Amino acid sequence: MPVSSTTSWVRNIASTRRRKAILVGGLAAAVVATGGTAYGVKTSQTDVIISVDGKAKDVSVHADTVGDVLEAEGIEIGDRDAVAPSIDTKVEDGSAISVRYARKLSLEVDGKPQDHWVTATTVGGALAELGRDYDRAELSTSRGAYIGRDGMSLDVITPKTVKVSLAGKKTKQVSVTALTVGDALKDLGVQLERRDKVSPASDKALKSGQKIVFTDFSAKNQRVARETIEAPVKEIEDSSMTKGDTQVVEEGSDGVRSVTYRIVYRNGEAVSRKVLEQNVIEEAETRVVKVGTKEEAPAANFAGGDTVWDQIAQCESGGNWAINTGNGYYGGLQFDEQTWHAYGGSGLPSENSRETQIAIAEKVRDDRGGYGSWPACSQALGLPQ
Repeated sequence: MPVSSTTSWVRNIASTRRRKAILVGGLAAAVVATGGTAYGVKTSQTDVIISVDGKAKDVSVHADTVGDVLEAEGIEIGDRDAVAPSIDTKVEDGSAISVRYARKLSLEVDGKPQDHWVTATTVGGALAELGRDYDRAELSTSRGAYIGRDGMSLDVITPKTVKVSLAGKKTKQVSVTALTVGDALKDLGVQLERRDKVSPASDKALKSGQKIVFTDFSAKNQRVARETIEAPVKEIEDSSMTKGDTQVVEEGSDGVRSVTYRIVYRNGEAVSRKVLEQNVIEEAETRVVKVGTKEEAPAANFAGGDTVWDQIAQCESGGNWAINTGNGYYGGLQFDEQTWHAYGGSGLPSENSRETQIAIAEKVRDDRGGYGSWPACSQALGLPQ
């Protein structure tokens, strides 16, 4: 401070003190002269500390209460402002008064607006005052940012636990601080392309507990320099040939072409292929094949007799020598293939005549010394095992 200013500041203090002394002396003289008591006049100043929004200063005022001090200092208080102690509290030398002005904090939490009045001057302090720490949330400004008396708008995005399935991979649970499904995927390193599919849609609000399925679609061109063109097949029906029989009349030959494909991939696997352009290098020649149309004669249900083998067949298969039930046993005597072939049978038992089946059965009986290969039916008929 310049010398002249300091001198002036000292003179002002001295002058003020002299005026105080004169005032006190005059008041005392007046009291003595009148033989009475002075009322309603405060004869000395009170030294107090006022803190406004955390900024403190010392003041000396003629005041009895907190309200008097604030009025003397020109500090106006609104309904939402905080004053401590209360305005009707008596003051004395050394009293401390705190004033915190209210500020409007407009929050938008996960896209939903809400307004609050706070007296804190920082974002972190305001959130603590509201009891909403949002310690893991993403804020649109820093927690130490100053909130002026005109208030502040603050966006808050809270963390959410969701399940995600990305490009066909195993579903996993993650925590993301995002507002929409698309934002969540971006945080997870997924770059959405126009052809990709997301469920729910990428612009939908993100909610805890959701399952997000991302399907990656991509496409690329692929050129094949020489690709085989299979020879076309022309079939000629022939009624002299049994159905299922074929005979090649002309072999034909495969052709060759160069071709460019447009291939679409889903989660890395090809799901469609479209020919964009092709150039035939060698034409394919048609293969001609005769195809039989004659119906095959049905297998005979061979006539039975009254031999012991007919009785066993009646018990085993109801006497149907051509039966094939699909259970691994065939014919009237229900041979399995292994036994049938082991004793000289050909084809399936059900494709052979009654006489052939009986001939094989007799070999089995003679080799094994009885009818034990048909245990249930031979016992029912009282035959030796």
